Amino acid sequence: MKPMEGIKVVELSTMLAGPMTARILAEWGADVIKVETLNGDAWRKQAGTTLSPCTEQANPNFDMQNINKRFVSLNLRSEAGHEAMIKLLEGADVFLTNFRLQALEGMGLAYEQLKERFPRLIHASVLGYGDQGPDKDRPGYDYTVFFSRTGLMADLPPAGAGPLVPIGGIGDHSVAVALTGGIAAALYRREVTGQGDKVDVSLFQSGIFILTTGILNGFNGRTLPRTRLDCGHAGSNTYQGSDGEWFYLACIDYRRFPELCQLIGAPELAQNPRYSTSAAYYENRTELTKIFDDIFKRHTVSYWDELFNAHDMPHEVLRHFKDVPYDPQAQANHYTYFHEYEDGTKTVFSNGPVHFGSVDPAQIPCKISGPIGRDTDQVLQELGYSQEKIAEMHQAKEIR
Repeated sequence: MKPMEGIKVVELSTMLAGPMTARILAEWGADVIKVETLNGDAWRKQAGTTLSPCTEQANPNFDMQNINKRFVSLNLRSEAGHEAMIKLLEGADVFLTNFRLQALEGMGLAYEQLKERFPRLIHASVLGYGDQGPDKDRPGYDYTVFFSRTGLMADLPPAGAGPLVPIGGIGDHSVAVALTGGIAAALYRREVTGQGDKVDVSLFQSGIFILTTGILNGFNGRTLPRTRLDCGHAGSNTYQGSDGEWFYLACIDYRRFPELCQLIGAPELAQNPRYSTSAAYYENRTELTKIFDDIFKRHTVSYWDELFNAHDMPHEVLRHFKDVPYDPQAQANHYTYFHEYEDGTKTVFSNGPVHFGSVDPAQIPCKISGPIGRDTDQVLQELGYSQEKIAEMHQAKEIR
């Protein structure tokens, strides 16, 4: 039995954070019914964001957020479409949405409007800036809230390089992991108390939490952004090999500094009073970084990687996005897998962020999305609608 087996989730969300939350829950065994408008989730048409192909059968950019769900298309502005939505909620354990409060209130789907009618329902929301404060009603994306508002985009790149160029979804997927955990906690509370709950995570909240160390640096007066010459200390920094590639050295423990110096062929550095104490090591970090730069440029990154691996010296080669799908460690743990659509389109997907002993990660299904409203008829039949009524609703454009 999967951890969320028997849990029904109704998802009314678009783009990334909400859909990815629901995708994780589906991977854990929940029956996720994604409700879309008649035009579908806007993310269906955003394949260019990841340079992914998009054909009638294959849409990997959309599927990455929406694997293993059922898809229903309702016109929520129509009486019949809204009624179908309420019927869905009657049998749901979780209602997951990233619609803003004003939109939910207009549809009668806000938490305050549902909590008495559905007292056991978990109402889970993705927010931009939070549900309080002057910006609670502003639209928010991970670029604008998670990256821009938190300081990540301005303070993380090297000084003088300009703002960080973000990759879409980092903030959204951070929210998804947090919200999934919040939903699980609320479901446990319901088992104990019998009562549902309101659970929300905002992009701003998630960004602040993840960047706690950076915010503490700023609070304590560190000048940001900074260069790699203004590092914590030279043993924890990036270095470039003779081949132009980079690695991160993480000799954090000062007690291993003499060993590091021996490995790189400069044992005299450990005896130099400018670096031979922990305080001096920090004080002269810029000078030592420049010395290390000259040493590490004598050999390729693969040379240093092999040497440090042989001596269990903490480090890692800076990989590229294109390398990750084929990483043997990722493959061995089923963190990534390859998928081929019926029309021959090939893609790579990532599995969710948690493994369970009760679930073989090699056997997690990959049921792709298909067209808008693929499962509308089936789901409505489960709710008690007759085939004749479903046909009428199609004709009236109340469903798709």
